[in-house]
Amino acid sequence: MDKKERIIITDIGSTTTKALLLKKNADSYELIDIRNSPTTVEHPYEDVCIGIYDSIKLLEQAGGETILSSESTPEELRFPPDISYLTTSSAGGGLQIVVIGLTMHDSASSGKRVAYGVGGVILDTFAVDDKRSILEQMNALRSLHPDIIIMAGGFDDGAIYSLLRLGEILQIAKPKPKFSKHAKIPLVYAGNQKAQNYIRKLFEDHFELYIEPNIRPSLSEENLAPARNRIHDLFMENVMEHAPGYHKVKKQTASNILPTPLGVINSLQTISAKLGKNVMAVDIGGATTDIFSNIMGYYFRTVSANFGMSYSATNVCREAGFDKIRRWIPDNISDIELLNYIGNKTIFPNYIPLDDSQQHIEYAIAREAIVMSLAQHLEMNFNTKQIGFLDRLKFNRTLDKITEAFYFEDQLEKRSFNMLDISVLIAAGGVVSHADDKQILTVMNDAFEPKGITEIWKDSRFISPHLGQLSTVDKDLAAALLIKYCYKKVGLVIRPLAKKWKAEMKVLSLHFEDGSAKTIESDQLYYLPASDSGQSITIKLQKGFYLSDKKTEFGITNDIPILIDTRYRNYDFAAENEVLQLYDAESDKKKLEICFDDFRRENPISEGTLQIIRDLPYKGDILVQEGEEVSPDTVIGENKYDPPRIYVLSFFDKTHLKLDPESFAESLLVKDKEEIKIGQKILQLPQESLIDKFNRPDCFTSPVRGRIESIQTDSGIIILREIQDYSTKPQHIPVSTRLNINPKHLPSYMKHKTGDFVYAGDVIAKKWADKKIAPKIVHAPITGWIKKVDRKTGKVTIQYDKEPYKMRSMVYGRITAVTPNFNATIEISGSKLQGILGIGKKSAGIIHFSEADEVKENAIVIISGKLTKPVLDEAKKIGVRGIVTASMDYYDLAGFMGSQLGVAITGTEDVPFPIIITEGFGNYRMNAEYTEFLRQQHGQWGYISAHTQIRAGVKRPELLVIPIPK
Repeated sequence: MDKKERIIITDIGSTTTKALLLKKNADSYELIDIRNSPTTVEHPYEDVCIGIYDSIKLLEQAGGETILSSESTPEELRFPPDISYLTTSSAGGGLQIVVIGLTMHDSASSGKRVAYGVGGVILDTFAVDDKRSILEQMNALRSLHPDIIIMAGGFDDGAIYSLLRLGEILQIAKPKPKFSKHAKIPLVYAGNQKAQNYIRKLFEDHFELYIEPNIRPSLSEENLAPARNRIHDLFMENVMEHAPGYHKVKKQTASNILPTPLGVINSLQTISAKLGKNVMAVDIGGATTDIFSNIMGYYFRTVSANFGMSYSATNVCREAGFDKIRRWIPDNISDIELLNYIGNKTIFPNYIPLDDSQQHIEYAIAREAIVMSLAQHLEMNFNTKQIGFLDRLKFNRTLDKITEAFYFEDQLEKRSFNMLDISVLIAAGGVVSHADDKQILTVMNDAFEPKGITEIWKDSRFISPHLGQLSTVDKDLAAALLIKYCYKKVGLVIRPLAKKWKAEMKVLSLHFEDGSAKTIESDQLYYLPASDSGQSITIKLQKGFYLSDKKTEFGITNDIPILIDTRYRNYDFAAENEVLQLYDAESDKKKLEICFDDFRRENPISEGTLQIIRDLPYKGDILVQEGEEVSPDTVIGENKYDPPRIYVLSFFDKTHLKLDPESFAESLLVKDKEEIKIGQKILQLPQESLIDKFNRPDCFTSPVRGRIESIQTDSGIIILREIQDYSTKPQHIPVSTRLNINPKHLPSYMKHKTGDFVYAGDVIAKKWADKKIAPKIVHAPITGWIKKVDRKTGKVTIQYDKEPYKMRSMVYGRITAVTPNFNATIEISGSKLQGILGIGKKSAGIIHFSEADEVKENAIVIISGKLTKPVLDEAKKIGVRGIVTASMDYYDLAGFMGSQLGVAITGTEDVPFPIIITEGFGNYRMNAEYTEFLRQQHGQWGYISAHTQIRAGVKRPELLVIPIPK
């Protein structure tokens, strides 16, 4: 990059776009100003250029100089010749991942570690044992819009049936990407290598497929690196590209756009190299908390994608536990106020705290987000254990026996460290920019619990991403600006170690240069403000306490504040506040439940022609035609049966068959795509001798009526897909006659009981006449439920009488398009209103505008004020179809759901009815336009889609109002 007169660098964050201006001064540059504006990825803007334009315009207004060319518009950026433009970005809202594994405990768990290792937001995890039906899994998959899908499962060369079944569910559900409906979602398969050929055939036309080594090749092995590296590359190459307007920004930059975290890493590397010390840093963002570490010259980074200050605030509260958040909150903030603020911060992620009360809630969230993210960072990058005797000899670390040691591999040599070895902790992020130095010092101390003597720094203006990007084109300039403008020391934390802690123990003494002294006891906090003159202080440790391996006396100066922490049991806000005076409990505070009043936006009512698409969960029958008028009860389509089964017939793992690809191909009696019957011969083996004939059957038969999906001669596998032509008539099988038994003894020979579901070909009864002779077996001739085992007649009755899954219209309208076997588009004439948050599945009913908080059975109830718990309980009791309310307490919503929100991706919750909130948590009235409009719609038809996604690809819940035809 040429050193032009001016440099503009922006960071397009998930919530805020921050622009800084550098101006040439002799051989260097001066920082002129920094301004920020909301990032524009959500409707109606959906173009990151607008946020960049707004932030640069603020720079122009503040400095009185022209930065953008005259032909620039909010949608098309242009810069004059004397400006170089650089940027970092995390505007894609983080990497959103769906994990599919065979079992939740093994492969799905490994898949989640892969996702977390690359900073993924896990939208959902699917497995055979995730306790959802196939129908529920498909519906959930269709509602998600991931950036990437990880699929894993099965040990190498193990069974593949269940894995292929999960693959079928994914292939049939066909989830859509986040931004472009026409793009293919990248799918990284890292499971049983034996299934690779079929996975390739199943997915290569529908997904952007990548095959990687198995992340769980055996029960005791885990191989995460190849899949992680692939996903990281995909994120860099594809996912960031999908942020709206991103491609236009690329054309204006003087260097490649970096992901924001990589910019922070570059800055950290620069400062670590200059210091020659071990450094850890945390970047607390709206959606994620990133931990960076430079240990012995090695750099590590993890992104805890669900632990952030806004989008993920409710998830921090859920995962940490409410009590852990509560302990850092002043007593004059109630539990209800606290929870409502956390809920509102999630649904209004751009909100900036206005007073001490709000800021202290954010500091509490920050503490617990860092605690969980640090644990994840150490788990992902290092081996942890209590160090043993031999290791202590090797490393000569006497303190390792009383503190946790962390290991990482340096080629073939295992190297250890612990928190005592971290010399500098750096804080960055939005919450840091709004905190004073004392707050940052205490938050970092509480969250990291540093050991020994540790300096706490802050990224004072959160420009480390910007200067990290600058370092890619000019390292020396970036280093100089980092030291001059970015990093600032905020304090020194002294935290001794001890073999055993007890109350009222003398821990250390401070000896000041004026001759005075101060003794610090156990379970105590002591704060010493900075001295203008930076006086010298000597620390003397009592016996049994340590700040390093051997030294007992240390010299420091207090040119920065000093916090001495000897607590071992008393961690709460009251104790800290008594010493540090962080919060005045008697001061006035803005009422927390109305602090979002000025921030809530007015959503216009859309009126006219609208469309909804009604999708079957998987391939079925669409029962309507284009042009057909429909009412809410019209059946649009149905799935008569569960998804068809897959059968995997493997022959090479039967070693006694002595088959190879050539002999296997020669023995086949069927061909690809052929339909075959139960019991039909599919393989005829050559008979070499009488011994061969005695030891093995000469043919193999089909276990199902089905279609040959794939014949893989190189691996000896035939894959069959069941043909579902089930009869609904009952069939009576004379089992006792076929087994030659007394009918009253029939239950003793049954392999299934009354009520069991069996497939055609399943063994339902067996009798051993002689252990040396093959048993007599009775197979189910049809698929269905065992309805009766008759001890009088000896007959077993089987019938398939399952009610089809019927997908109804739910609205009044006209069919405008049909995708055979999958969906229909319905055009309606009506109005659309958006809420801010919804939970629950789709629903519809008569609109009942509640004038006095009364609810009505089978209605969509509109409450223009606050939904209270008594009204909610009454609604559950009488059975409403849904509730649209202005507000409610977050505590009541969590109680209704059975858990806290977590990551705000909703719409599949198993709740009695959906709820849409239009204003927020607390005590708000519905905006006047909505209230008056909905009052006039009393008695009309309402359709609720509560699905909400508060990240990039934002989706807000909707209420459609449709006049009932006369």
